[in-house]
Amino acid sequence: MSIRNISKDKCQATPVKRSVKSVLSAKIEGPESFNVFESALEWRLVSEMELDALETAEETLKSQGTNEWTINRRSIPAGLYQVKFTACYKVGDPAFPHTINAFDYGFIEVIAAPLLAIIDGGSSVRWGSVEDVTVDGSLSYDGDLGPGNYAGLIFTWSCHDQKENFILSHDCFGSFVNLEDVNFAAVSIDPSHLEIGKTYILRLTVSKDMRTSFTEMSFDIAAGEFPQVSLR
Repeated sequence: MSIRNISKDKCQATPVKRSVKSVLSAKIEGPESFNVFESALEWRLVSEMELDALETAEETLKSQGTNEWTINRRSIPAGLYQVKFTACYKVGDPAFPHTINAFDYGFIEVIAAPLLAIIDGGSSVRWGSVEDVTVDGSLSYDGDLGPGNYAGLIFTWSCHDQKENFILSHDCFGSFVNLEDVNFAAVSIDPSHLEIGKTYILRLTVSKDMRTSFTEMSFDIAAGEFPQVSLR
């Protein structure tokens, strides 16, 4: 009996993408040569962290009754796991049964999809110096959850000067209208606090658990009002 396409070495664990459905299967040979009148097939899972911390880690039953286990997307947290498949058959005369047991194991690494940070409106814009501008980052998303679901996402906005790239300003040089807004998917900027004709870089960083992603938009300020055009 063997679990197909599963690494026995946890250092080379078989990758399983958390954002898509996966199927593990076991190949069973031998029972067909016996008179099988009862069987029990089980798939169990235990995290590598529990294996390292405990002498006897308790495995979690994930599926039973079949030699295939369908791992639904987002059903298992990202991490390294040991997968164990066991088969128990009762064969022969039901009045005097004989039990056959077998198992196999391997390691999988459930991989979280990347985050994608997106600023709506293009990569380079020009704004007037009179009216506040709202920049939208709500198109950003967690690849595990898909667009529109912001559960657990942290939005952080900042700016830096294009010429002095090493200077990062978390209030965009005093132009963020409300500093509390920089933790949300959209941020408002008062361009009157910025220098006319100068180019700035607006950065949106999206983070969650151990993942992070960022994107940038360059913008400069024109004196007075400036028409805004957007393509959708």
